[in-house]
Amino acid sequence: MESYDALLEVLGVDERKQGKTSREREAFRMAEPDPELPEGNLQWTPELQLMLAILEDAIACYCKTLKRPRQNPDILARQAEFWISLDDWDSPFSFNNVCEALELEPEATRERIWRRRRRLEELESVAWNQQRP
Repeated sequence: MESYDALLEVLGVDERKQGKTSREREAFRMAEPDPELPEGNLQWTPELQLMLAILEDAIACYCKTLKRPRQNPDILARQAEFWISLDDWDSPFSFNNVCEALELEPEATRERIWRRRRRLEELESVAWNQQRP
């Protein structure tokens, strides 16, 4: 599914060989689908498509990259951060269960999301500092 590949790209799966520390390399490895499973084993049911949409929306809200936010971007970012950071296995649409259903390791995915936002904030800070007279 094209959207799933785009999500993996956003999370940095293509960067796995460029990880600077062993922890980063391990996070990249953990977020990859299980190599024991046959390629393309994920059956794209409507439920999985919904889970993918939820995860994509949460990442966009948290990283403040929504093109047309539904409400205050800061509120959306806080709500997404809460959902991502919650270690919940009981709710069917919790971050952990969504990641598991999409064959992503929740902790590694969480780390990638945190790292992506830090990187975006750093780029924004550099751009802001360059604009100052």
